[in-house]
Amino acid sequence: MANESVLVIGGGVAGVSSALKLAENGFQVYLVERGPIIGGQAAVFCCKATETCSQCSVCLVPEKILEVAANSQISLVVNSEVVGISGGIGDFKVDLLQKPGFVDPEKCIACGICTELCPCEPQKGIYLPFPETAPRTYIIDKNQCLRFKGAECNVCQDNCPAGAIDFEQKPKELEVSAVIVATGFEVFDAREKGLLGYGRYSNVLTGLDLERIFATGDSVTLPSSGECPRNIAFIQCVGSRDEYIGNGYCSQVCCKYAMRFAKLLQYQNPEAKVTIFYIDLQTAGKGFGEFYKECKETIRFVRGIPVEVCKLSPNELEVKYEDLTKGKITKESYDLVVLSVGTAPRKDSWDLARVLGINLGDYGFFDTQDTLDSSRTNVNGIFLAGTCQGPRDIPESIAHGIQAASKVIQTLTARAI
Repeated sequence: MANESVLVIGGGVAGVSSALKLAENGFQVYLVERGPIIGGQAAVFCCKATETCSQCSVCLVPEKILEVAANSQISLVVNSEVVGISGGIGDFKVDLLQKPGFVDPEKCIACGICTELCPCEPQKGIYLPFPETAPRTYIIDKNQCLRFKGAECNVCQDNCPAGAIDFEQKPKELEVSAVIVATGFEVFDAREKGLLGYGRYSNVLTGLDLERIFATGDSVTLPSSGECPRNIAFIQCVGSRDEYIGNGYCSQVCCKYAMRFAKLLQYQNPEAKVTIFYIDLQTAGKGFGEFYKECKETIRFVRGIPVEVCKLSPNELEVKYEDLTKGKITKESYDLVVLSVGTAPRKDSWDLARVLGINLGDYGFFDTQDTLDSSRTNVNGIFLAGTCQGPRDIPESIAHGIQAASKVIQTLTARAI
């Protein structure tokens, strides 16, 4: 299939998995990412292992990023978006708008001089996002860079030994053929559930906040005092299974990451008490049933629906919840509350659906043509991979990305016979 090319839209774990599968089978792959690097949401997630592996699969992400970066069959097209499409299966013409990234990934040697000399403080205006970045190039943060704040700063460009920095880059348009959509998801904004206190009370965090804290190697402390939390509540289904806000689906991942974080917090502080409030627990997945049994030995599980979080003192929060087993409203105090936020469809999915001519489902995820095939869309030759089609964890996203690539291979091979 050396003459066939496939466009994969989205550089998250599903898109990367699709690209690798296609490349293994001789296809030329154009992996398009709207941001400056690939890896998606999972690239900034933390390992949740204690003394033993918790099977969160985060470690698979940097491995796959490095595989993509080393694969000559895969061309990375970053800072780019799909703006038009014509033709049909086997002969798609996709127009890409490449936004200026200001650092040329083909020239950047990742020497770090730009970051060292950047005068921006405390956060640098140019940096390497993480060690496994692909393409391995530094990026400019327009929100931090003095030049984009009106200053006449040119330090990084003047001192770049490779001449990789160009503030006059212009948008480009490309044409490619064949399509897999793997644009991923957004994390639900917990501020939409105002009664739970996120954004108002410093000791109310989200699961994403914990990801970022642990990913930096830091310990979790109370933002209000810097002390180690001793009484912690996890509130499940924040932004999921909630028809009132239009998200009636289960996000699939929240129960798993809450239990893993609970064990990690207790590993950090064995004296910490952890309560998980849930509606129903999702424990499916290889080995996770056993992990749940282990969690029940040290973690308290309460089948109840928290309706409000109130601040009693700087270091004390009150959780008001409906106890579903007793049928009554109950109040309990905690020093830290973690909201297990779910996955939500990307807000720009409608724009891409309109460009590609594919359908959206009831909740805003991309829809499938066949209920038995979650990768095929209503447009012949355009396929779906990963959480853009519906909530999935990392292993499921990898598997779905491979499935989508396999469908492409089958379809294009059949046409060639």
